[in-house]
Parts: sequence; C-alpha cells; structure tokens
Amino acid sequence: MKTVLAICLAACLFSTLQGEETKAPVPPELQALAESLVSAIKTNDTAAISACWHTPEVMAKSKATEAQAEAAIATKEIDVAKETEKELKRRVKDMEYSLHRIGEVRALITKCFGDLAPLKLAELELDDDSEATEAEPAYDNVELHLTAADGTMLTLEIDDAVRIEGSWKFKGRVEDKFSIELSDP
Repeated sequence: MKTVLAICLAACLFSTLQGEETKAPVPPELQALAESLVSAIKTNDTAAISACWHTPEVMAKSKATEAQAEAAIATKEIDVAKETEKELKRRVKDMEYSLHRIGEVRALITKCFGDLAPLKLAELELDDDSEATEAEPAYDNVELHLTAADGTMLTLEIDDAVRIEGSWKFKGRVEDKFSIELSDP
C-alpha cells in the first residue's frame, strides 16, 4: 500500500513539474519595442504605434520571398504576385484593426484608471514560434503585462513578434482579449 502511495505521489510531482512551462527569453530589442509601444499608447501617437509593427509592404515582400522559395520546390505553380497582394491587404487590415483596438483600450484604461501617464510595462511574455527560422526568428502570443497607477495589472495581447531584415517588430493584430486583474484592497 505504501509503495502504491509513493508511486502516485511521485507521478503527481513529476506531472506538476512537467506542466510548468519555461518562459522564452526576451531579446533586449523586443523589450525596447514593447516599451516604445507603451509610450506611444500613453501619448496616443498613432505614428509611433504604427512604427511598432512591420509595415504591410515589408510583410508583403517577406511573403513574396517565401512564395518564390515555395514555387521553386513545388510541383504546382504558385502565383507569387497574387500571394503578395493578399498579404499586403491582410496586413493593412490588421494595422487598421490594431489601431482601432488600441484606441478602445486607451479609452477603457482612461475611464477606469484615469491618467495614462503612470502606466508602465511590468513584464513582456512570449511563446516560442515553432515555425520560426534562423533567418526570421519569431515569437507567438506576445503579452504585454502593464501596471496602472493603483497597481492593477492589465494584459494586452498581440499575435506575433518577428525579426525581419534585422528589425524586431510586431506582426498581426492586437487581440480582442484585454485582461484586467484587480489588485487587493
């Protein structure tokens, strides 16, 4: 009986230890990018917010390069121009949506917590992107954990962060989910 109990306890401890995920290390350039985004959000600087994302043109160029590489090894023909145009349209929509979403987040934070000036980045959390390459390192599910003036934790999520042509920037949309974790009274 003691042996069965010891085995069960060991299995529980092992599964608990296995369940803990290690956080991806944050590159300093990405940390600086997140800080820039928070500053731009606080000042409502649309140009500075947009500058935190790869431009639709850069993303379309990257997609064209990827489509050309696929076309070179594929047995079927790939319309590189069409793929590039689709990517450009997708990224323009993503940027418009992200700017709109950040405006809504700003309004909500201002309504609930007042002045945005004391807002600061507490932590940047990243998930490794399993499809990332050495040429284009990337992270999935970027979470910016922010702290309001009263200590309330806020979480803003962005689809991805990717380094293209040596520059880390965000890719995709600001997620619909915005979390507010109330502080203890």
